[in-house]
Amino acid sequence: MKCFVCGEEMTGYFQKKMRPDMPEWNYVRCGRCGLVLCQTVYEMSGEEWQNMNEGHRDYQGSDENPVDPNWLLRLHSQAELFADLAAHGIWEPEMRFVDYGCGDGKLADYVQNELSVRGGGTSVSHKLLKYEKYLHPEGPSDYLPDEAVTPGSFDMVVTCSVFEHLLGRPDVDEIVGLLKENGTLCMHTLVCEEVPRDPDWFYLLGGHCTLWTNNSMSLLFEQYGFTGCAYHVQARMWLFFRDRQRFEQLKSKCTLIPGEWIFSDQFVDYWKQKPYR
Repeated sequence: MKCFVCGEEMTGYFQKKMRPDMPEWNYVRCGRCGLVLCQTVYEMSGEEWQNMNEGHRDYQGSDENPVDPNWLLRLHSQAELFADLAAHGIWEPEMRFVDYGCGDGKLADYVQNELSVRGGGTSVSHKLLKYEKYLHPEGPSDYLPDEAVTPGSFDMVVTCSVFEHLLGRPDVDEIVGLLKENGTLCMHTLVCEEVPRDPDWFYLLGGHCTLWTNNSMSLLFEQYGFTGCAYHVQARMWLFFRDRQRFEQLKSKCTLIPGEWIFSDQFVDYWKQKPYR
C-alpha cells in the first residue's frame, strides 16, 4: 500500500498479536515521511471497523482510562485553554466551534462549565458543539445530527484523540473540509519523531491505525494550506491556522494566556524525544 501523505510505497515494519485467538496484525511504514499504518485495520470491513470503535465505550462516561491515566487532567487544561481563547477574542461568540469525534462529550461539557464559572454563572455566549460519528449517545442528546455537519460550515474544528483513528486521506479530507476558508483546526493526538518499532508500545491499541510522525504531520500541514501553527504545551493542543491575521492575534496575546506557547510558520514538531506520551 502507498502512504496517503507523501505517496511513497510502504514496507513491512512489525507485527503485533492483539489477542491469542487472532492472527498477528501487520504494521507498515513509509520510508520517506515515517507514517505508520496498521494494514490489518485498513483492510477491515466497515462492520469490523464499527465494532472496533465500539470498544471505546469501555471508559466513555467514566472518569477512568487505564491507557491514558492523565486524560482528565489534559481535558481540563484544554477546557481552560478554550475559555482563555474566548476571553481574549481569539474565539468570538458568533464563531461555530465543533468537537468532532467528541465521544461522551466531556471536553465540550468542561468548556461550558469553565466559561460559566468565569462568567459568574451567567449565560454563556460561546458554545463548543458536539459531534460523534461512531459512539452515538443513547436517548436524547445535544449532539449535532449528521445533516448539520456540512463542509465549510465551521470556524474551528476540534479533534481530540481522533487523528490516530482516521483511515487515510478521505477521513482527513472530511475533517479539514468542515472548515470555512479561513478556519482553524485544533488537534490533540500523539505525534512523535519516529514511531517505535516495538509491538509492546503502549499506543498500539486496536483502533489506533494511523500513527503520525513530525515529518508526516508537517507535510499534511502544508498540503491543506495552513499558514501558521501554535502549540500549547500544557493542553497538548495544536492550532493550525489558515487565517494569518488570527494567528498573529494569538501570538500578540499569548502572554495573557497561562501556559507555554510555541509558534511557527510550519508544523510545530514539539515531541522529539521519548517518552512520547
